[in-house]
Amino acid sequence: MRFIQSGLWTLLLFFTPVPPVLSQTVPVQTVNGVPMPDFAQITLGNLPALVEGGSIAVTDPYIVAQLGYDPSRTWLAGDRADQVMMLGDVSEAFGLERFSLQDIARLGLSQSLDLKKLALSELKPLAVNTVADIVTALGYEHLYPEQVPLLRDILSSLYTGEIPYATLGELVRQVPEFAQFSLGAVNLALYGLAALPGLDSLAIGLLRGWAEQFVRSIPGLSDVPFAQYLLFPTSFTGIASLVSLPLTTVEQKRTRTITGSNRQGFAVPCERECLHIEMGDPLRGRQWIGKHQQVRGGHGYLASLNGGKEPTGRHPFGPWGKVVLTGVQEKTGRADFGLYLRVCIKVPLAFGAVLDLGCSPYCIGPIPWLPTQDVI
Repeated sequence: MRFIQSGLWTLLLFFTPVPPVLSQTVPVQTVNGVPMPDFAQITLGNLPALVEGGSIAVTDPYIVAQLGYDPSRTWLAGDRADQVMMLGDVSEAFGLERFSLQDIARLGLSQSLDLKKLALSELKPLAVNTVADIVTALGYEHLYPEQVPLLRDILSSLYTGEIPYATLGELVRQVPEFAQFSLGAVNLALYGLAALPGLDSLAIGLLRGWAEQFVRSIPGLSDVPFAQYLLFPTSFTGIASLVSLPLTTVEQKRTRTITGSNRQGFAVPCERECLHIEMGDPLRGRQWIGKHQQVRGGHGYLASLNGGKEPTGRHPFGPWGKVVLTGVQEKTGRADFGLYLRVCIKVPLAFGAVLDLGCSPYCIGPIPWLPTQDVI
């Protein structure tokens, strides 16, 4: 992982470290004497809990029909990111659906995923797949039912007499009842991975219904660190050791700001409720404005969610998340930050078409992030 300094506007955080007990359990590493988030240890499962509740509502029935699922959801304060984020939300940012169960077991921090003990019922997307879906996804067309225990048992339940001697591909084409049989109608808790040979090496994204699955519903996925995500950035701009000046609570009319959004840029003036911190060299005289200032965010259809607004902030670690000033304590010289996430949806349709709904504003948060301490 590399940290890059490039130009005045990319020289930002972080400041003086706060004692570990105050870091809200976000794993930290020190780079050139500067405390940084340790993405080799941070997972969607061990991020601190969300401080505030919220909701996302997609009300257009056409959109829901095209997606094949409803991305609407509600979350509560205390929920974790892996309970709130669906795989489809972060496909473009992280590519989590490209992992197989073998990958997840190998990359998990705790190494606690034992594939030999995993029941098929624990892989939630299976329940929305049909026999035909599974035959296609796992390439079973030329295998016989006896070679795939789960499909053999399903076929046996549909026949009272002798089972036809044919490949699974032939049976799917010739026996509609078998092809359309839902795996959700089977007690999958009775079967291990061996009942569907090759499932452990199949990318999760090749299963029907993967996009609507919450991260926590995929065994072990919450335990994989950000640094192992296939699309996670390996270098960051916007990070440098910089000491803040004394912190300032709510004031009016701050114009020399370094915060904003992708939509409005990162120098959005603040007119009122301008909770902020003053930056030190080389940005002396500039302000990082706090969460009370709402700015335009998102793009595409999903930009209308949350009223089209998000708290002002910056993206020092990439566009997957937004770092926002959530509070200051002038007496102690401490500034608190939160991480906000967003929903992005882009799904393939038939005949090579793509349904791109864009991205919501950053409205899932705050998740307590690394606080900072001023040095005078």
